[in-house]
Amino acid sequence: MTASHKNRTVTLLTLIIMQVSVLSQQVNNQGQIIDSLEKELSLSTDTDEVGIMLQLCDAHFESSLERSIDYARSALFNSRQIGYAEGEADALNRMGNIYLSTSNITKAMEHYFESLEIRENISDSIGIAVCFNDLGIIASEFKDNKMAIEYTQKAIKINTKLNYTYGIIDNYINMGVYYDDLGESSKALNYYFMTLNILEEINDKSSLATTLNNIGEIYNNKSKFDEALSFYYRSLKLQEEINETSGIAISKLNLGDVYLKKGDLENARKFLYECLEISKKIGYRDVKSDCYELLAKYYEKQENFSEAFNFNRLFSETEDSIFSEQSSRRFAEMQVSFESELKDREIELLKKNELLRNLQLKKQENRIIYLAISLLLISFLVLLVLRNYFLRKKNMQSIKKKNIELFYSSKKLKESEIRLKDTNESMDRFFSIIAHDLINPFHALLTLAELLNSQNEDLTKEDVLKYSQLINTSARNLYNLLNNLLQWTRAQTGKLDTRPEIMDANSAVDSVISLLNVTAKEKYVELFSVIDANQKIYCDKNLLLTILRNLINNAIKYSNKGGKIEVSTADKNEIIEFSVKDNGIGIPTENLEKLFNIKYSFSTKGTSNEEGTGLGLILCKEFIEIMGGKIWAESAADTGTTFKFTIPKKMN
Repeated sequence: MTASHKNRTVTLLTLIIMQVSVLSQQVNNQGQIIDSLEKELSLSTDTDEVGIMLQLCDAHFESSLERSIDYARSALFNSRQIGYAEGEADALNRMGNIYLSTSNITKAMEHYFESLEIRENISDSIGIAVCFNDLGIIASEFKDNKMAIEYTQKAIKINTKLNYTYGIIDNYINMGVYYDDLGESSKALNYYFMTLNILEEINDKSSLATTLNNIGEIYNNKSKFDEALSFYYRSLKLQEEINETSGIAISKLNLGDVYLKKGDLENARKFLYECLEISKKIGYRDVKSDCYELLAKYYEKQENFSEAFNFNRLFSETEDSIFSEQSSRRFAEMQVSFESELKDREIELLKKNELLRNLQLKKQENRIIYLAISLLLISFLVLLVLRNYFLRKKNMQSIKKKNIELFYSSKKLKESEIRLKDTNESMDRFFSIIAHDLINPFHALLTLAELLNSQNEDLTKEDVLKYSQLINTSARNLYNLLNNLLQWTRAQTGKLDTRPEIMDANSAVDSVISLLNVTAKEKYVELFSVIDANQKIYCDKNLLLTILRNLINNAIKYSNKGGKIEVSTADKNEIIEFSVKDNGIGIPTENLEKLFNIKYSFSTKGTSNEEGTGLGLILCKEFIEIMGGKIWAESAADTGTTFKFTIPKKMN
């Protein structure tokens, strides 16, 4: 089983789930294979029957996972019935592969561990190596490539001792993938080159071409373009020799990519269009999508923006189509996995019922044959043996379960550590805001009050009016800051009391405009609403008023004298989209993402040097998300800003 390895464009090493499926790899007509195997199955018994069931499992893997797992399950049941340990282990491996292909990692791991235990009991060295290899792939699915390397090294040690060439090839390729993912390209190349030596000896051109492509990809990523071209051309030559159409398309795509990076546009265009023609012909959409993307870049370099736009559009359409199909396939695979688990439980129940029935028959026979005293003694001994057996089995299962729980607990601990670090950073920033931004308004208030107190006899009426206005502004800013801090703290601690109701959007906006008109008139800014008088929304009134007050006050702050601020709504089916639009100084594009993140607490002075903390926008984001909406900003420097947010129209 070979690990999945992604190049820049497509998956060159496909996830090969089938462990031993020579028949399905060598014959093209899969339907005839299945018919032939099913006829053999009806005439076979014991271990031969199990072997054919496993071949049918492999044959159905690509076309029907449901049929595939049914045959694997039947092979497992029959193997246990006849005491065929090797068949039982092979069936468990097949089931692990199927669960892995449907992303049911936990079930896959359980089956691999159970298979490994059986193989160790019967000293099946090749099978043990296969299990270690599969467990390495499981670890890589959890992004634990170091653990994946440890498992795969165990498999390499066994396969090397047995001189099992094909197992070594799979192991080396996987090691290359894991080291490449870890960013240790030199070690990855070492394993790929060792793989090349073996593949050249056995003349496996298909795998050789794939490995050459992987090596070329590493050189491509390291910007060693001449080396990358050398390996890509060697891969292309082999693909053409074996007439592997999909491989030819991939090699031409990669060659086009390298030539594009080197600035050799003529060769880039040649290979990309040849790749596009092949991928269209064989329906290879992944390659076609990447080809569209590179051709868009090619035409951008040619400054042919019309063609660049056209290929970007084709790229987006193809990606959307691929995503939609993958989602449907994933849903079907998940359904198969769910149904398979139900069937596993049904089989276990049937086995228990069968065991119970057999015990009852045995008990009846013993009652006839033996005397009452002998029956009691035998029953006691049987129960004692069964108790010891089940206790031992239960302990083994408990150990396996604890190992799996330990694995997941470690992963969750790392995630918790990251979340705690983010929380601490947010709280540090929060206290920094309190420490810094509360001092400024208080300092202004104390300074102005001291002036009024110490120089009251020397101050003119105009000075007193001026200082009074400044005190009023500082007090208002301080009040807004304290109110925002209080509301944000309540939201963070889960103590915010929300009471959503059906209400008029227009009345809420009008009340906030009335409140802020005084501030707006000081800067000769006009506030007006264009909201339908009958527009209804479902939300908490206090939260909405706080959001509108912050956004409109923010718009006033960054508006020039004589500016206009418009508040509007748009009905979009189940939601209402609010807009607060100004024609002020605007916000540079690179600063838009900082607006709603407490790590930045982004704020600049207003057009009249008004101070701010940026906490108001962070508070808006918290409240809007509590009510099930979202907020964003659209702006550019010197063109004004529009803040938009959504609120549900009615109760869900």
